[in-house]
Amino acid sequence: MTELKLCIDEKFYEEEERDGYVVDKKAKQIWAVELDLLNELLNVCKKYEIEVYAFAGTLLGAVRHKGFIPWDDDVDVCMTRENFERLLNIADKEFQYPYFLQTALNDRKFFLGYARLRNSETTGVIQWNRSPEYNNGIYIDIFVLDGYIESKIKYKVQMVRKEIIGFILRTYYSKTMPKPFLKKAVFLLACRIFPKMIPYEWAVKRYNFILSLYSNQAGRLSILTHSNEMHKKYYCMKEDLSEVKWVPFEMLQIPIPAKYDRMLHNMYGNYMEFPPIEKRGVWHQGIIYFDPTISYKEYFTKIDKE
Repeated sequence: MTELKLCIDEKFYEEEERDGYVVDKKAKQIWAVELDLLNELLNVCKKYEIEVYAFAGTLLGAVRHKGFIPWDDDVDVCMTRENFERLLNIADKEFQYPYFLQTALNDRKFFLGYARLRNSETTGVIQWNRSPEYNNGIYIDIFVLDGYIESKIKYKVQMVRKEIIGFILRTYYSKTMPKPFLKKAVFLLACRIFPKMIPYEWAVKRYNFILSLYSNQAGRLSILTHSNEMHKKYYCMKEDLSEVKWVPFEMLQIPIPAKYDRMLHNMYGNYMEFPPIEKRGVWHQGIIYFDPTISYKEYFTKIDKE
């Protein structure tokens, strides 16, 4: 187990049953790394007065379980575009090894429109991005909330522009080819043309500019980096973020929007009701390979030898 800054009692790692679900030792080790990352992020945000909030399953876990949802295996937080840019500006100075704030500009093997804070001495390999040149440490997601404009026409135009730039960015790194022959041929041609014509940094900045077009105008905010369906589900009103409250999350105190009720209803409906037992499973099972005991570089070395 990698050494963590956060002081965690040994009893935390013991297997236990929570809400009818058995949380084993490895899950607790993964949680511990994520809690350490969250604690590091919160300390940096407090230092610079950057507003950050628990989001999605982490917000639900804080409200319903006072910690992780027992069958969850990740941590999600969110912040407005303005606060996100402030975080990026101080990241190199504040996050020292093994912590690494991963963005599209400092780790180019896989494009994301948001950021991940990773522990470089652990392994959290996303199966479709198994490059040893890309930081694959266990991570927490830092999502960006941008203006979700009410005008359907402006929104559609904005999303078309986003998809065009997103397609260009995929030509820099993507190894996943479309199956239809014509689409595959077009993508291969694009991979030869766009990286030579369009600077990568310009494309990333343009992508972020398009997403933030209506951040000052819209009364709604959402994670526009994701699919259109998720925009409708994972949105909030600006007024929902006007007040913050600190609540227990395992051994930490974390910030959540004081007006969280509307947000959680949007995301989960009757959020205090537990899902059926058969739907309680680890969220990223088969998608992410976790090993909190070795670095992702050691993991890839071990894979190569085998």
